[in-house]
Amino acid sequence: MFTTLKSHLGFGPPGEVLDNENAPYTVVQKYEGYELREYPERKWISTKGVNETKNDRMFWRLFNYISGKNDREEKISMTVPVLTSNERKENQSLERHMSFYIPNQFQADPPAPNDEEVKVVTLPSLILYTKMMGGFPDFEKEAGIFKTELEAAGHDDVDFSMFYSAGYDNPFKLLNRRNEVMFKKIIKN
Repeated sequence: MFTTLKSHLGFGPPGEVLDNENAPYTVVQKYEGYELREYPERKWISTKGVNETKNDRMFWRLFNYISGKNDREEKISMTVPVLTSNERKENQSLERHMSFYIPNQFQADPPAPNDEEVKVVTLPSLILYTKMMGGFPDFEKEAGIFKTELEAAGHDDVDFSMFYSAGYDNPFKLLNRRNEVMFKKIIKN
């Protein structure tokens, strides 16, 4: 109990990776201040939000699913990260898809959602430039900073049309937080 309390207060490794299953990835290459990762194809539970100033509604839809509001009334452990795709549309609306990684034990046959706004999706294999930061960041601002860094480093293989944001901690944790912004690497044939 004391170890868990210390972890939730922010003492221990960044992110809640001790108690929660982490979406798998492999570090392909490390750079100064960021890295290139490969995420294998996996199933996630996902929901969509457009122009929502807060992610609360999306989060609670997904949290309800893992809390047993699914066709099997099965409780599913929380995983990390909470992954959100962020895409600015032509009309300047911001479309987001928030997703929770489905734990390995449910990958082959996840329960179906009861909420029509929640879907089980299969994310394809992704190769992502990833930058980590702490605190409670403005993800859109951090993505802009990271975009500038990637351009300055000469990366001409990045899809800047959208970015992913990832959070690894519960909102009550104040110290030693783990957050990330990510851009897809364009695979050239």
